[in-house]
Amino acid sequence: MYISLGLAMPLLGFILFTIASYGLRSAAEYFVILIGGLLGAAFRLVLAVALFASPIMAFICVMRGNYASAAVWFVSGIVLYFVGQAFKTVPTAEELQQKELERERKRIEDEAQMEKWREDDYKKRMVKAGLMCPYCYSENVIQLGTTRKPYSVGRARVWHAFGQCGVGRALRL
Repeated sequence: MYISLGLAMPLLGFILFTIASYGLRSAAEYFVILIGGLLGAAFRLVLAVALFASPIMAFICVMRGNYASAAVWFVSGIVLYFVGQAFKTVPTAEELQQKELERERKRIEDEAQMEKWREDDYKKRMVKAGLMCPYCYSENVIQLGTTRKPYSVGRARVWHAFGQCGVGRALRL
């Protein structure tokens, strides 16, 4: 009992420290990667021992004259070899973390590209509507033909003519 407490206390401290450092969600992801890595390492170790032992056991069976058992050990060694080759493609914790970082970098690049497309679309629409300069993309523009002069000689003559006939006085009231 004291041995299990002696092992449990540091493990509990490690778990609490990890949760405090990374937060609950990140700590859970960290432990999943850690346990997956440990299980993967244990599986690889057992597989390596079995691959090492199967030809030795097959040789011992042949020396004793038990050819059926030797064939079973030989075939099991071949099967274990192919199983090991299949599990070499299982990613390690570092590879999983690298893939996650790559995925995050790709997501950020995609968001930046989408923002650039939105900005280009906005500029095209504003230029088409005449509200933005097509060369420098300034929004401080005035469309040609829409400017109004506050006072001109022609307007002065018209208002003077209206004033002479009395209409201008009536309009000003």
